[in-house]
This record gives sequence, C-alpha cells and structure tokens, in this order.
Amino acid sequence: MKFFGWDLCHRCNYQCPYCGVWKDHPELDVILSAQEWGKIWNRIYDMYGKCHIYVSGGEPSFYPNFYEIIEVIASKHFPEICTNLSWDVEKLTSKFSPENFRIAPTFHPSFANFDDFFKKAVLAKDYLPDRQIYYVCFPNQIKAMPERSLKLKAEGIKLIPLPLRGDGFMLNSEEEKKIIEDLSPYKGSQKLEYQLQNTSPKGKLCRAGSDYAVIRVDGTVDRCSQYKNGSVGKITDDDFSLFSECSKCEKDYCPIESQWIIDDK
Repeated sequence: MKFFGWDLCHRCNYQCPYCGVWKDHPELDVILSAQEWGKIWNRIYDMYGKCHIYVSGGEPSFYPNFYEIIEVIASKHFPEICTNLSWDVEKLTSKFSPENFRIAPTFHPSFANFDDFFKKAVLAKDYLPDRQIYYVCFPNQIKAMPERSLKLKAEGIKLIPLPLRGDGFMLNSEEEKKIIEDLSPYKGSQKLEYQLQNTSPKGKLCRAGSDYAVIRVDGTVDRCSQYKNGSVGKITDDDFSLFSECSKCEKDYCPIESQWIIDDK
C-alpha cells in the first residue's frame, strides 16, 4: 500500500508557539471541491490501488467541505486525520468503522484543556492508530507529560512525545531528551534514535518518494517532511506519479518518517 501525508491547509484555530503553519498565507492553499479532490484521488487509486492518506494541516477540519472530502477519500482509500480534536469527531466516527478510518490526535496545552481533550480521545480511542496520541515537547509543556501519560495509559492510550525541531535539527535539551526517552513507547528502538537525532539518515536508501510522499498545501509533492523542493511533482497534474525506485536520503535528521529508511542492518 502506498502512503501519502497530505498537508491539506494552513488554516488552524490554534496559534502554537512551536508551529509556524498558522502564520503562513491561506491564499496559498489549493481549494478544490470534494468532487474535484475525488477525481484526483480516483486517479491515484487507478494507479496504485487503495492508499493510506494521512490528512494534516494546519487543522484539516478547517478546510472547506472537510467532511465531504473525507467521505469521498474513504470510498476508495484509507484516511487518517492528524487533528487537535477541536471538532465534532462523531460526524465521521458515526459513518466509518475503525477498520476504514483513523484519527491521530495531537494535544496542544497552550490552546486546549487536557480534561476536555482526554474525554474526546477516550471516546474515539478505537479510532486512534495503535491507541496513541501525540504531544509536542515544547519546553514549558514537558513537565506535565508524565502525569498525563499515566492518565492516558489507564485508558489504554499511549502518549507519543514528539521532539521539538526546527531548521533541520532537534531542539530539545539533554534533560528534555531524557524525559522523552523515558516516556516514549519507542524506547530502545531505531525510530527513537532517529527522532532524537542520535542517528543520521544521510546516505541511506529510503522508500520516501516511491512508497510514500508528502503533499503540500499548494499541491506540490515532496519525498518527505524534510524536503521542500517539490521534486516528486504536483498532485493536481494529470501525469503525476511517485518515483519508480528508492533513492538515497540527503538529510541529516529524520524526526518522523524513519520507517521508510532502508537500514543497513
């Protein structure tokens, strides 16, 4: 199955200090109807079959006709929504089973009340991938992570710490890295080594671009979140296709998508 990360829009109802997406210009967003997106995703289906589509933003629920677009995608593909849970998730969970649809929540303490977020996450936990939620490790948010992790764990939900990053580097201090490592369910894994920038992907073959790609808000497509050159093409072009083979990574840091790296081991 091919995977796509889809940055649907810049729009967001939060203004988190560690995210610059909400500062960008929404006029750059490609705004198409559910029918127009359906035509594009039907073409992708004809090429690659059913794909896993990770819909993100900004906050994707703020995109015009969001619910209709997800329904159109779900008719042939597997949508997963990266969201702050500020919307009524029952509008979609009432229509889809967990086998056909996923919600990947991220908690943002600067703008969300944990108890409210917690209740929504528990109600939707059957739809959470591997029963997990994400939490960005911004310095003033880390102190409460262990307690919140325990509360989530009591409901069978895992907290996934996301290291703070910027300009291609991991920005957390050594003390913060220790907290991340202690809380992460990836502890002891190669994935965490990549996240903490203890291991570099540079020079390694990677399936990003051939089995996975990131669609930006303007429709351009990159190999992964670390690339911003549109080298894979544009999703709205009739001749769009993924790379035909793997290629070597040119980046020093892989904070999110290391599962696509072909390790030497």
